[in-house]
Amino acid sequence: MRLENLTWIEAQKYCSTKKSGLIIPIGTCEQHGHHLPLNNDILVCEYMADELSKRTGLLIAPTINYGVNLPLDRGLAGTASITEITLHDTVSSIIDWWTNQGFTFFLLLTYHGDPFHIKALSDHGSNVKLIELGDVDYTDILQKQDTIRHACEAETSVALFLYPHKVRMGAIQEYDIPFHDFKDYLYHEAQTPPTQYTGCLGAPSCASKDKGAQIVFRMIEKMMEEYQQFEIRVR
Repeated sequence: MRLENLTWIEAQKYCSTKKSGLIIPIGTCEQHGHHLPLNNDILVCEYMADELSKRTGLLIAPTINYGVNLPLDRGLAGTASITEITLHDTVSSIIDWWTNQGFTFFLLLTYHGDPFHIKALSDHGSNVKLIELGDVDYTDILQKQDTIRHACEAETSVALFLYPHKVRMGAIQEYDIPFHDFKDYLYHEAQTPPTQYTGCLGAPSCASKDKGAQIVFRMIEKMMEEYQQFEIRVR
């Protein structure tokens, strides 16, 4: 159920109900190696927003399609970043408008782990909950990774489950940077990529639709647990 499809009169009626919360999907336009599309994080966020809406009856706001990306990826065509302060102020501004119109609580969904992106979405008030969709336990699902990386075994498995027609498995070019060496890139301190960097971190060649189904199920479970705990607090 999407806010953008309503008239303002219909939106006003929704705001008069007990469930006047709003789901805000927040993606990013970011390279995902040679095999996944630039809108990978957007697609996952919107799928999860639909699942949350079906289970709760909450409206879904239009997606924010830009986020904070690694300077490392500046040279990879199609990637576009906004600053932490721009993202923070954008979210703050639209929440202010919607609060004044009668929406009472907000769920920010994101599937993008840049620490400055996450920081921009945090601390928007007690009636705003950030849910990091990728923050689940992968250790018993993945073959070559313990956690999510980027365009990796986990992300590629999720993509194979949700939108297999967009995945170019034959185009995969793996080049990993061990996490302890990647920290400077993650915190935007290093910007020049290694010569062989392909935009991929991890082992996407080990991805499968079955692993993706398990991960998505776990993501939905965690999302619903976080929503239920939050709802008790804001009601």
